[in-house]
Amino acid sequence: MKKMITLLLALAMCACLAACGGADKQPAIDAFNKTSDAFDEVVNLINENPDAIDQEAIDTMNDMSDLLRQHKELLESDEEIEEDKLNEMIEWYGTVDDWIGEVKAALDEQIN
Repeated sequence: MKKMITLLLALAMCACLAACGGADKQPAIDAFNKTSDAFDEVVNLINENPDAIDQEAIDTMNDMSDLLRQHKELLESDEEIEEDKLNEMIEWYGTVDDWIGEVKAALDEQIN
């Protein structure tokens, strides 16, 4: 768990590097940075309260972390990304944001 948290915090520190992409990537970069920051926040909450969340949520979090890392690498690269792929990424960030809201609500119920 500590390794995962360390990795996610490193992802947050590097998120600002994602802003180096081209103009076509900028909406996806902005959405990535917003989602990455919120994701890191919920990971910290989970880390502070590990007994308040079930294994399924942790597995989902790990899967999302892997995909966020892949997106980060893609957005930071010089590789051209098709508009459809960028839109798909942005839509997925909305899904992650929804999940983050659900986990925060569940954590609030468990903690309070």
